[in-house]
Parts: sequence; structure tokens; C-alpha cells
Amino acid sequence: MEARDKLSTKENFLSLIGLQTEFIDDCKKDIQNLKDSEGKGIQLYSLPNIEVIQNKYETILMYEYDNLLATYSMGENIDKILPLYKEIVSFMDIAWKKDNGYILMVNMLSIGILLDVEDTIFNKLAMIVQKDKPNDFLINYLLHHICKIDVSPNTDNFLFPRPYAVTKEIILFAEKDKMSSVKRLKKYLSQEWYRGHSDCGWHNIHKINVFAHSGYWSFESGALVKVLGLDDSSLKGLPYYPYDMVHWNDIK
Repeated sequence: MEARDKLSTKENFLSLIGLQTEFIDDCKKDIQNLKDSEGKGIQLYSLPNIEVIQNKYETILMYEYDNLLATYSMGENIDKILPLYKEIVSFMDIAWKKDNGYILMVNMLSIGILLDVEDTIFNKLAMIVQKDKPNDFLINYLLHHICKIDVSPNTDNFLFPRPYAVTKEIILFAEKDKMSSVKRLKKYLSQEWYRGHSDCGWHNIHKINVFAHSGYWSFESGALVKVLGLDDSSLKGLPYYPYDMVHWNDIK
């Protein structure tokens, strides 16, 4: 098994997954303890038990998603990703908020498209989105093309225009000339995607602590290739582009 993300090693990714799985298990035990204490009217912390439980769920969601990234990055078979994906969806109804989870939602919708997950999962994600109503072009566009719930993509709004506003250009190019769309997507991946996340906590983490690096992937790029029917042969091997996930059914 060869690592897909060349900035770290299979051994480092496995170590990260093992450590974070321990954290997840500890959080689940803490949640059960907090729920038991809440039932008995006992407050365990200065914050209300319910608030601490919510924080624990948000931590689990973060670590579960990080483990999915690391699993893909280390070169694991795509079939192994699906159970991890479904586990994350099960926590999103409890823990996802648009204020701190935009990239997560974009990636979960995109990965769902690439994995061909069932409609029930997309419907669940759509219901989660509708509760917070982010009114974001990219989220609405992805939902509009995969979900039976009618979500209009007709908005110019992007919650994070840097770098995601470029995706609208890619979509508009594809309506007239798919080769131009691929060319724009290639520029997005090569020059704009990673730089556009410079304010994210995970940006450059491989330089600070390689053992905390779970992988850098532009899953929305793969989803757009699939939705728009683009020829991505020129994108193969390009950093951040999840080529194996786009084509996992082709090589099964």
C-alpha cells in the first residue's frame, strides 16, 4: 500500500488514527458518564453537563473526519472509507454547525458524490444544512444535483469565497466548453486551493508537526469532475486532487 499523500508516511497516518481513535473512545465514555450524571442531577464541570456533552460530540466529529482523511491519505482501499463516512454522518446531526463546519460539509457532500452513497444519506445531510441555512452557492449546488430535496443553487453567496468562489467559474465554463473548465480547475488545484486555506488550523501542519498531518484533499474538485462529466486525465497525480476516489468504481 503506497501513501497517496506524499507529505507523510503510512506509519505516521496509522499512528495518528490510533491516537485519535483512543481520544474518540474516551470522549464516548465521558459522554455516557455526563448523561448518567445529568440524570442524577449532578453537575460535573463549571459548564452545564449538556453543553459539555455537545462539546464532546463536536470533538468526536472532528477526530472521526480526520481519521477518514488519514485513511485515504495512507493509501487504504476506497471500500474502507465508506463505513468511516457513514459514522461521521451519524454525528453531524448532533455536532455540525455552519459557523465552524463549512469545509466539513462541502467535503462530506463531495465524498458522498464520489462514493455513490445512498439517497438517504444525502437527504440527511440536506436536512442538517436546512436547519442552519448557510445559503452558500457550492453547498446548494452539490445538494441540488444529488438530493431529492429541492435546494436552489441560485445564489452568488459564498460563506468562504477564498478559495471556493472559483468553483462557480469552473461550473460556468463547463456549460460552454468542458476543456476550459478542466483548465480552470487545474489552476484552482495548482495555485489557489491550498493557498486559499492559509487561515485554517491545518494549513502547513505537515511542516509544524508531521505526525498531526492527516492529508490535504480538494474533494469538491473531484465531485465537480463527476457532476460536470469532465475529463480529468490531465489532473491525475496533481497534489490535492483525489483521483483514486473519483475513479474507484472504474478500477474495482
